[in-house]
Amino acid sequence: MLALFVLAISGAGHAADESINTQDVLKQIQSANARVRDLTCVLESVYNRGGVEETVTMQVVFKRPDKYHITYLAPSSNEGTRVILAKGAGVVVPKDGHWKAYDSMSVAGLETLSYMLRFTRDSIADAYDVRVSERANIRDRVAYVLSVQDRKSPGAEPDTVWIDNMKFLILQAQTSAILGEPTLLRLGTIQEGEKGDWKSYTLTVTDLRGDRRGEITMTQVDKGVFLPTKVELSSARGRVDQVLRDIKLNTGVKDDLFVLKEAEEMRAKLKEAQSAFDRRKYEQAIRAYERVLELDPENTEARCDLGLSYWLSGNADKAIQELEKVLAQNPNYLPACNNLGFILADTKRDLKRAVALLEKAVDGEPANPVYMDSLGWAYFKQERLDDAERTIRRALLFPSDFPEKSLATAHYHLAMVYEAKGMKAEAIQEVQKALEIDPFNSMLRQELARLRRG
Repeated sequence: MLALFVLAISGAGHAADESINTQDVLKQIQSANARVRDLTCVLESVYNRGGVEETVTMQVVFKRPDKYHITYLAPSSNEGTRVILAKGAGVVVPKDGHWKAYDSMSVAGLETLSYMLRFTRDSIADAYDVRVSERANIRDRVAYVLSVQDRKSPGAEPDTVWIDNMKFLILQAQTSAILGEPTLLRLGTIQEGEKGDWKSYTLTVTDLRGDRRGEITMTQVDKGVFLPTKVELSSARGRVDQVLRDIKLNTGVKDDLFVLKEAEEMRAKLKEAQSAFDRRKYEQAIRAYERVLELDPENTEARCDLGLSYWLSGNADKAIQELEKVLAQNPNYLPACNNLGFILADTKRDLKRAVALLEKAVDGEPANPVYMDSLGWAYFKQERLDDAERTIRRALLFPSDFPEKSLATAHYHLAMVYEAKGMKAEAIQEVQKALEIDPFNSMLRQELARLRRG
């Protein structure tokens, strides 16, 4: 039924057209959108959720491609808070200046505007995998039919977008980007000027059943530039009415507006730390992680990795100290449960707590083989050999889900269990498997020699 409905709204008289060159179409769309280099506006959103009304007002500065600087003007609780979005990452800077960085984030209320600006970039193909399949007639217009896949979300359902072949405006679309659920946008009313040019047009918003969800008014704010100046949308979460005003185009917005130097340094140090960790340069990783935490003290992931780096550098006390801080801040952060549980077990400092932490990690992510292996090792330390063997063998049923070196460690752990159970041949076999994965590991070679001598 869905396929038939989409065909019905897309207009009559269209068919696959092998003569359409996708690259040529993208160049035309890019050229049409080159009119917008930057944009400053005020976006006012009135939300009604369960009868409770709230007005959120933001000053929005956009610069191609995909850079946003947002300053909240209302409500008073958010006034002065800034949000910086660039390359999919984000930074929130509250009034007190204590910023927080995110690898990925979105801003409520920005969905429609950002959707309509998505092709405002020098290279659409860098951000989207686009295929132009055919032409379609919509009213008296001819549109290209585009399948648009966001490269950052390759597993998501691609959008279908009908782009006018002359004005390069969105005339129809099927997308989940605006309401967070599959939604259809269809060309509604058109307001023309004296010479027949478009002054504005509307897109009617419906769900896939055809039930009306609202309307988007696209207004020409400069020659050939249409923006969503009025938006009325409703969903299960409530209703929002938006107005875009005080629009200024191409004022020469500087790149500095979209950079928070501390956040950029933090991200650079985080990359440095992760690279050093991967190369087993743990002292270098520690220094970099410590700088990350100076800049962003609440970075849970960095503090957890700092603890692990201390452990691998031979400093169990500092490792435990950092991981305890993580769990004091977030008791349900499973990587810290796993890391602290493993250290407490391996050092036999607190086997009971170690098992409790690791069972919590496994209960939280039952298919995580690293957590299973850690729990099996804790059972081994408790001399629960049957439980240890069963748990580590279960972890090894998922070899492709292990980080490479962790898979070698799991085989070594199982070897130690087998040795404790008097199964020397099996223990030797597991150490050999570990060496196949990590052939330059001197400790594994020593263990293999020891087992063979015995």
